[in-house]
Amino acid sequence: MRSRWKATRAAGDASDEDDSGRFINDDAFSALGGLKKTKDPFAANAARERPAASKARGVGGFSKAGAETASLPTTRDADVILKRFDETQRREGAEAATTACERPAMERATRALASRASRVMLGICAASAEEGLAALKTWTAELGLPKGKLHGMDKDGIPVDPPKGAVFIKYNSLSGDAYISGYGGTFRGVLFTPELDDGAFRQYGYLPLDVLL
Repeated sequence: MRSRWKATRAAGDASDEDDSGRFINDDAFSALGGLKKTKDPFAANAARERPAASKARGVGGFSKAGAETASLPTTRDADVILKRFDETQRREGAEAATTACERPAMERATRALASRASRVMLGICAASAEEGLAALKTWTAELGLPKGKLHGMDKDGIPVDPPKGAVFIKYNSLSGDAYISGYGGTFRGVLFTPELDDGAFRQYGYLPLDVLL
């Protein structure tokens, strides 16, 4: 893990945590929503220049090397598919949402929006650090997202054990950085926030951790 994600000192904001020091459900939904937190490692990097790999594509967008993007759904169709998942999940739960929205359709919709995004943010809720980091590696690899530093796996440069139990991982493609912390909520999956140049706000989730496999 350390060979692909460079660990660095955690920079979380305790105001987002319950008494056990773990993020809760409300925080999981709001963590990627541009909250004004001076200690948020993503907020600190918000004005950073986009990675060279993304700039080289000219119009922006992220995709796995060699992936065919011309046949992916239109932005409108992708939005409809992922909104259907969201709405069904809120009404009937995650299992019903996964049944209502075929997994291949969700996969293609996710890839389509990432391929047209100037920035992608992820919020990963997983049962363990191992599961969460595996999902982070899968999503960044499958969407062709840059990899930067992993915050929360050392203290003052000294490696520490990952959080015990459920975790929440924030990721921002502007820097490629990710931040892992304990999580006391019940959500499982990935909060997917692609930013396209049309200015519309798009956020979907929680999508299945393995939807891109």
